[in-house]
Amino acid sequence: MMMHPLSSLRYTAIGDSITAGAGAFYIYGYAHQYRNLIEKDLKTPVTFHNLGKSGWTSYELLQALRHDPAFVKSVQKADIITCSIGGNDLLQAGRVYEKTLMKKAGKIALQNFQRNFLSIDQRIKNIKKSSNKPYSIRYIELYNPLPEFPLARQLVKKLNQILHKAADSHTKIAPVYAAFLHHENKLLFIDGLHPNYNGHRLIAQTIRNLDYTP
Repeated sequence: MMMHPLSSLRYTAIGDSITAGAGAFYIYGYAHQYRNLIEKDLKTPVTFHNLGKSGWTSYELLQALRHDPAFVKSVQKADIITCSIGGNDLLQAGRVYEKTLMKKAGKIALQNFQRNFLSIDQRIKNIKKSSNKPYSIRYIELYNPLPEFPLARQLVKKLNQILHKAADSHTKIAPVYAAFLHHENKLLFIDGLHPNYNGHRLIAQTIRNLDYTP
């Protein structure tokens, strides 16, 4: 793990309810915990902005990156960016399937997610082009809250494969799926969807294990 003293860092967390901290005590989710780990590891103060919004799909996140000046400014100034997105895309597909029994609901959701997510990633990197400082982006794999359902396993794995398409010298993907696998009953909140405090802590640690380069 790269560790060296810095004057200060800016960390912006974007995404859905997991970024917002749903399921953790006092909304003290992975993003807050990861901020503390950065300060501990790099021995520097961190200015932290949590822009996670409950219920957001990849479409809402993309729109914020395109049209919300405050949102764009926070991303532009960030040295470290984390992002959790995609869970609500799949949940919406599940609701469509329940109502209509449309077998293609999952496939359509993945197609829409891929289009939105690749645009999200490109938008972030376009915003960062004006920065003359190194930066890191950490996308967070989805865990599977419904491991007993083969279709859920299939869709979550395919969505995570899309996330990995963004990997480059600035960008790594936190392997949260494997970290949660077979431990879901200990890591999920009582709603069965969001991480509990321990789940959020594991997500933060999984991101930390990627180190802080560049």
